[in-house]
Amino acid sequence: MTGMALYVRFMLTLAVGLAGLGMVLTTIFETLLRDWDPSRDIRRWWRSFSSTRSLAAEIRAEDILQQLRTQRAVPATGSLERRREVLRAVSDVESRLAAAPSA
Repeated sequence: MTGMALYVRFMLTLAVGLAGLGMVLTTIFETLLRDWDPSRDIRRWWRSFSSTRSLAAEIRAEDILQQLRTQRAVPATGSLERRREVLRAVSDVESRLAAAPSA
């Protein structure tokens, strides 16, 4: 066989193979991906990957929750310290009364 005959045979085989592959892929795409809208899904995926809004919203919500926890903890700590001061004052008064000479 000459070089030209081999080239024609290769091109014919390639054309038949690519046509068969095209038919198989067309059948698969029509059967399996009938309701798939690639442009819509690609736009949706791009928005989800490129947007930082959801991350910012999570951080913001987390900051708000942390702030609420801190605000709840502050009055409790303050009231606890006030109670301790009152107990110290009461114990000081009791110790003074106990140390005072009885008449």
